[in-house]
Amino acid sequence: MSLRARAAALVALFGCVGCGTVDLGDNIVPPDLMLDEDFFYCRIQPEVIEPQGCAGGGAGEMGMCHTARSALRLVDTTGIAPPTCADDRVEGTVPAEYVENFQAVQFTVQSDPLSSPFYRRPTGLDSHPRVIFPESSPEADLIAMWIARGGL
Repeated sequence: MSLRARAAALVALFGCVGCGTVDLGDNIVPPDLMLDEDFFYCRIQPEVIEPQGCAGGGAGEMGMCHTARSALRLVDTTGIAPPTCADDRVEGTVPAEYVENFQAVQFTVQSDPLSSPFYRRPTGLDSHPRVIFPESSPEADLIAMWIARGGL
């Protein structure tokens, strides 16, 4: 190693002596993602999950996509009236099936929308039997916006 390279290595090694560090401890726990349940009930369930047939499946799939064949278990909400909403806030009672779906979905969400399985799988970025909607779709945008809002 040349003298210049050794000097650069020493500067890199000792250049930060005295720099402050923070001991994170042994049990690092990331902050909880605070997902907006109302937004899920008012927008995600009725505009993404329900119309795409996520629980019931697409034509020719004999149903049962996320009701039985997947780790993400969803309740088919076909025929169940969505809650009344104003400005993406629930005004009234949320159907129990919507609550069950929110509870199931929240485990597929990470703080980075574009890393979340709930975003990546239906857009075909990760393993999924079919692309449900493209990344450029309103549905993908809605999911990304919802997850990003949870990181605030």
